[in-house]
Amino acid sequence: MKALVAVHLGETPRMQIENRAIPVSKPGYTLVKIHASTVNPLSNQIRTGFIAKSTAPLVLSNDGSGVVEQSDRFKTGTRVAIYGGAQLGITEDGLQQQWALVEDKRIIELPASFDLDEGAALPINYVTAHQALTRVGRVELGQLVLISGASGALGQALIQMSKALGAVPIGIVSTSAKIERARQAGAEIVIDLSKQSLLESVLAATNGEGAHLAFDPVGGALLGELVSGLRTRGAVISIGFAGGTTATFDVPDVVIYEKRILGYDAWLETDEDVANALQAIGQFINEGKLRPHIDSVFPLEQYADAYERLTSRQSTGAILLHC
Repeated sequence: MKALVAVHLGETPRMQIENRAIPVSKPGYTLVKIHASTVNPLSNQIRTGFIAKSTAPLVLSNDGSGVVEQSDRFKTGTRVAIYGGAQLGITEDGLQQQWALVEDKRIIELPASFDLDEGAALPINYVTAHQALTRVGRVELGQLVLISGASGALGQALIQMSKALGAVPIGIVSTSAKIERARQAGAEIVIDLSKQSLLESVLAATNGEGAHLAFDPVGGALLGELVSGLRTRGAVISIGFAGGTTATFDVPDVVIYEKRILGYDAWLETDEDVANALQAIGQFINEGKLRPHIDSVFPLEQYADAYERLTSRQSTGAILLHC
């Protein structure tokens, strides 16, 4: 089988396609013929050496989709998505390969309404969105929530999930070209940072009070701006740092108004947490409230183009490799 292997991790990563043996099935695991795997900020951070516990050679990608080929638990031919947890594509070979042997607990049967591309884009983004909103943010019905990177795969998942949970999402995008994608995802209001002041726009949208919560997959300087857009005792949940790893904020603003900055890391989720999240996600899917958007699809051999698309920060949805 073909496997895309990161043979060197660092500022100038090296990846190559290798021929490997198809994994041999064993109890508690399912052999999946991979249809698609994701190219996302996590896989790029790993290949550029940002994640210390990841070592080469390594097959990347923490989530994807495919068809069951051999399993004691799932029927052959079952269409599935794969949630990689804190292992696949991080400390163990992931899903940028034609076959993968996956623990049964990481397998998600796809509803008939989802194709395999949508299934590949589902696991990490929607588990993250659900848990960041509920476990960390403790979102409540009717709350106003800011969502940065609103046209990206995770941003759209956060918008859809916040609406499903009864909150009111306000999307934040970096360019006018991304406004429509955020609106299509369900943002009630979209703030375009290329033309609008974040703080002024948030205050105008919230009758001068600020947002209850903010969810930030972008990081960098934007994190500090999101803090300023919160109301008294509001919270920012920091989820990623595609836009930078350092931020500044006004300390008196945090102290006087008792604002909070919280972190979210999907790697800390327990198996029970993930199972509960997937149950809720399944219910929302059946109600028609959640659906991933695919930005672009590349064949495995064009992996360099896929990562270039990711790092351009022009994508408006999930980027996939067809395996």
